[in-house]
Amino acid sequence: MKHRVAVVKTDIGVGEATKRAVELLGGIDKFVEPGQETLLKPNLFTVKGPETGATTDMRVVLAIHELLKEQGSKTVLGECPATASYTRPDVVFDGLGVRNLCEENGIEITMLDREPPVKRTIEGVILNDLWFPETATKNPVINFPTLKTHVLTTLTCAVKNLFGLQQGGTKAHHHVHVGNDSEAFNHLLLDIYSAIKDQVKLHVVDGHVAMEGEGPASGDAVELGLIIAGGDAVAVDMVAASIMGWDPVNEVGTNHLAIQRGIGPRGMEEIEVVGEAIEDVVHPMKKPEGHQDGQMFIDIRMPILVDEDKCIACGICAKVCPAQVITIHKLPEFNMDRCIQCFCCVELCPHGALKAIRPDE
Repeated sequence: MKHRVAVVKTDIGVGEATKRAVELLGGIDKFVEPGQETLLKPNLFTVKGPETGATTDMRVVLAIHELLKEQGSKTVLGECPATASYTRPDVVFDGLGVRNLCEENGIEITMLDREPPVKRTIEGVILNDLWFPETATKNPVINFPTLKTHVLTTLTCAVKNLFGLQQGGTKAHHHVHVGNDSEAFNHLLLDIYSAIKDQVKLHVVDGHVAMEGEGPASGDAVELGLIIAGGDAVAVDMVAASIMGWDPVNEVGTNHLAIQRGIGPRGMEEIEVVGEAIEDVVHPMKKPEGHQDGQMFIDIRMPILVDEDKCIACGICAKVCPAQVITIHKLPEFNMDRCIQCFCCVELCPHGALKAIRPDE
C-alpha cells in the first residue's frame, strides 16, 4: 500500500486547509483514537513569528486541536526550544503569543525540557539509546514542522522537526558526537525518528509561509500557501522536497539514507499524493549558499562570516556553540580549527548576523 500525503492550498483559509488535508487522509480518527491525550509538537525554536517562515503558524495547530476536541480528546502543546540553551524555554511561548492562544482554546502547555527523560533503545546507526520527554513517550504525538531550508541539513521538515524532542543540552551533545560529519548527523536524525516514530501519528506541515535560502532562521520568507500532511515523515519530506523543486531522493540526506535503511517509502513511486498535484504547486526554492545542486551532504569546511552591520556582540553565538570555539570581543571570533560545523551559531543568531559561506573552489 502506498504512503498517502495530502497537499492543500491555503487560499480557503489556513485552518480550513489543515482540516481538509486530514479529511483527505481519512479523518483524525485514523490517527488518534477518541479520548486520548495528544501531544502537539510545533516548531517554536525562536521568537520569530510564522510570517517569517521560521516558526509554525498556530492556526494549523488550532485546527488539529479542534478536530481532536470534537472527538473527545485532550491536547497538550510542548516543545524543547533551541533558544533554551541561552534563555528560559517559556520565553518562546510568551514571545510568540502561544501561551495566550493555548489558554483561550483550552490547550495545556508543557515545558518538555523540564520533564523526566525516558529512554528508548533501538538498533541505530549513530546511537542506540535515545532519551525523550516523558509526555512524548506515553501519548500520541502530532508533528507540526514548518517547510524550510536548513544550513546544515538542506531541508528541515517532518524528520528534522523531531530533533526538537531532544531536551536541553542533549542537542549540543549530539552535534559534538557527530563532529564534522554531515552524513552522520543525518543518520542521527533518522535514529531519533526511528526511536519515536511509532508514537508520532501524523505530520502536518505549515507551508503557508515557507523559508528559502539561509534557513532555518535567517532565510527569506516564501508565500507558498500550502498545507502538506501525512502519516509517514519520510513520505512527507519527499513530497515537500519535490514541491521545492528538488530531487527528493538525491538532494535531501535524510530521505536518501532512509531509503538505504528501509525507513518509509523507497521513492515517489510509493507515495500517493491527494489534493493538489505536485506539478501544479511546484515552487523552486533556493538552498543555503553552502549547498550545491545535487548534493546531499556538505563536503567542505566553510568559514562563518560576521555581518558587522547586524552583529551587536550579544554573545548568544558563544553560549549556543556546542564546541565552545567562539569568543566575543567587538565581534565574535571563531577558532575554526576546532569548529565542528554544526552551524548552531548561524541558526540561533537572533539578528541574522552570521552566515556559513562555501569558499570558491
